[in-house]
Amino acid sequence: MYIISDKLKNFLISEQEISEEEIKPSTRVVEDFSLDGIDAHYFMESYAETFSIKVGDFDYYRYFNDETQVLLIIPVILFVFFRFLIWQLLLGKPVRKPTTVPVTLAMLQQAIDDGVWNCERIESLAGTQVYPPPSKKSGWFSRIRNKT
Repeated sequence: MYIISDKLKNFLISEQEISEEEIKPSTRVVEDFSLDGIDAHYFMESYAETFSIKVGDFDYYRYFNDETQVLLIIPVILFVFFRFLIWQLLLGKPVRKPTTVPVTLAMLQQAIDDGVWNCERIESLAGTQVYPPPSKKSGWFSRIRNKT
């Protein structure tokens, strides 16, 4: 059972203007606080500075999504469509979805206790699964190739 320290509670209340009832070890930063993109970047910088946490192997893109500019939405949609078409339908390979690991308050507290962000230790304590198992479904091209 993780216990969130009073310093972290006070930090979250002052930074995010949330109530103390919302602060639980299982609370997720992205989903529950709606922090993503540049807001999450500023939050994590302020968090690391306030608690003197060494960055360690912290990778922003492992935990948070990047904000896409409005003009890039159409090319991104086309890229995703063609990637799906080529990889999934023709080659039968599963398309790897960019997954992010949910950052919980228990993970933030563990980094405070350790003084450094250690992905392996923090994620194992939070019980997250980074990579989902690949799909067993074969694609269109491999089904035709296997018939002959």
